[in-house]
Amino acid sequence: MKKLIQQYAKDLTAGRLASGYEHSYRVYHLSREIGENMEYEDDILHASCFLHDIQMSLGHPQSSAEKARAILQETGFKPAKITRVYSAILNHMPGGKAENTEGKLLHDANLLDSIGAIGICRLSIGSFFWHHFKTMEDVLAYLKEWLTHAENFYFAISKEMAKDKISFMDLAVKQFSQELSL
Repeated sequence: MKKLIQQYAKDLTAGRLASGYEHSYRVYHLSREIGENMEYEDDILHASCFLHDIQMSLGHPQSSAEKARAILQETGFKPAKITRVYSAILNHMPGGKAENTEGKLLHDANLLDSIGAIGICRLSIGSFFWHHFKTMEDVLAYLKEWLTHAENFYFAISKEMAKDKISFMDLAVKQFSQELSL
């Protein structure tokens, strides 16, 4: 079933640079690293990670959760587990209220992949494609906003994993700001 879910993710995110299959792959592996000493259901975590960005319209957590539910019903995923995947995807963004361990792992891993060097690239690309920003000042403000989200990890290990990424991103944002002020 995992291969089938991954194939859905590949097909539905093909051609997406900032929120495609590679992002989902990194999020899954980061979430497993965070959860190494925790109890969680890997099939729920796997489905949540690979399907969390399958729709990137405005309000994508809701639309991705809906699409994931339909996919999982097709694949024979158990209804109780579909509910947990739905909840995890619905709450994976900053400001969401993850209700289960898998959702908290997804949230923290997604946030980790949205800071640091990869985060700067993802958010810069996304600022154009997701938000249609028109100025570099808008991009800078968006990067600064994501830096503030780095205070909202669920797990202490996530905060520890984020330290170097935050330092790098903070330095890059300061440099970006300085260069814009020329």
